[in-house]
Amino acid sequence: MTPRTMDRLTRLEAEATPPSAGKHLIFRVEAPRGTPTGDIVTFLKGRGHAIHDADDVFVMNLGAYGMTEGEPLRDLSPTLLTEQERAAASAAGQWPKTCAAFTFQLDRPKNVQ
Repeated sequence: MTPRTMDRLTRLEAEATPPSAGKHLIFRVEAPRGTPTGDIVTFLKGRGHAIHDADDVFVMNLGAYGMTEGEPLRDLSPTLLTEQERAAASAAGQWPKTCAAFTFQLDRPKNVQ
C-alpha cells in the first residue's frame, strides 16, 4: 500500500478528510481481482446508487482474491444510497446512518505486537 493511500485511510478513519466539491462515499463490493474502480463505480451507479461525478468514491473490494475473472460484481451495501441519504451526508466525510461504519487493521509481521 502506498504512503498516499495509507494517509488517505488514516484521514478517513479520523474523519479529517478535507471538504471537496462532492461527497466522500465508501462502498463494499465483491469483484474479481484487478477489476478497475471505474467499472465498479459504473456498476454501482447502474444499480441505483446516488453517485455524482464530483464524488470521491472509495471502493473496498472484499472478494478480489476469492473470485475468478468473469464472475459478476456484487454490491455488499445493505441498502441503496438514495439522493436523500447522499444529500444528508456532509462533504467532510460524515456518512448516512444506513451506511455501516468500518475499521480494519493492516497486515503486520507476526513478530510485531
